Amino acid sequence: MKVSDFVGMKVIDIGAKEVGKVEDLAVFLKESVVEQIFISTGSTLNKKYFSVQKEDLAAIGDFVQLKLDEDTLENKIKVDKIDDSVAKDLRFKNVEGKVVLAKGGMEIGKIDDLVIDPAAGLIKNVIISMGGTFNRKRIMITKEDIAEIGDYMILNLSQEQVEQMAVD
Repeated sequence: MKVSDFVGMKVIDIGAKEVGKVEDLAVFLKESVVEQIFISTGSTLNKKYFSVQKEDLAAIGDFVQLKLDEDTLENKIKVDKIDDSVAKDLRFKNVEGKVVLAKGGMEIGKIDDLVIDPAAGLIKNVIISMGGTFNRKRIMITKEDIAEIGDYMILNLSQEQVEQMAVD
């Protein structure tokens, strides 16, 4: 499942009551781990956020069902901003669009999306988009292809290797 498909899904508790929507994820790309899933609850003017871990997930289909009941969710710590509970650079929304470099220092594209298994808390692949609007190509890499992540992502792959992996 792509993160772009997961974010925005409605979330229900074990009693089938709607509790909110998936808002964002805390991810460790180098370890390929989804650390937390952030759920938004409340109205637009009074929005709050809380987090759940993979252990709290009962099922994922058209909805995300939690193993938690209404009382447990009421007692969850809620924050006004997700940045209050996780480092900004771990949020998927801040990882998305990060510039990706080949091992020779050449820019090859940007992080476009992640392929995840939310129930297992794993990131299977990072999707990188390359090229312009009319000649866009994508590659999917694994954690083994990642050398470093900071302000940029540096790959263990040469520009030639990346170009051979690209698909339309």
